[in-house]
Amino acid sequence: MAFKFGRAPRIARQLIKPCYTPTQTRKMSSLKDLKISQGHDGQAVTEAATALVESGKWQVCKQGKGLERTFKFKTFKATWDFMNAVADECKKQRHHPEWTNIYNKTHVRWTTHNPEGLSSLDTTMASFCDAAGEKFGVLLTEPAEANVKSGEPLKAGDCCIKKSL
Repeated sequence: MAFKFGRAPRIARQLIKPCYTPTQTRKMSSLKDLKISQGHDGQAVTEAATALVESGKWQVCKQGKGLERTFKFKTFKATWDFMNAVADECKKQRHHPEWTNIYNKTHVRWTTHNPEGLSSLDTTMASFCDAAGEKFGVLLTEPAEANVKSGEPLKAGDCCIKKSL
């Protein structure tokens, strides 16, 4: 297929869609609600996931196979530094997230693809993200702001608003 000058090819974009509402998520507390990746300690993964969800920051997603959270920072630079820190740890852990970034927000989803389900790597990396977020000045977000609605991209916030001196 030839590329015509002045016309960019169409690219389909997959949006991150939360799977449960916050009230449904907080009810998660037992192994039966999660789909644990084969070869991982179900009780340990469930306990770690429960602690993350009960903190009010993480949600269960992918029909119990993942955890997700939106991080918001004061600046794009702080957001990028956070993502770089997570990327460095991903290399060490040999595990990667599904994530999107718009200006000062990064939506992170942890799930294990093979074997499919939630694993100790996911809960370890979610905890790492919390610590890295604190290090780079994560801001508290309102629950409605932190949720990515089905079919909606992340909103950029005030990236294009002129700052008054």
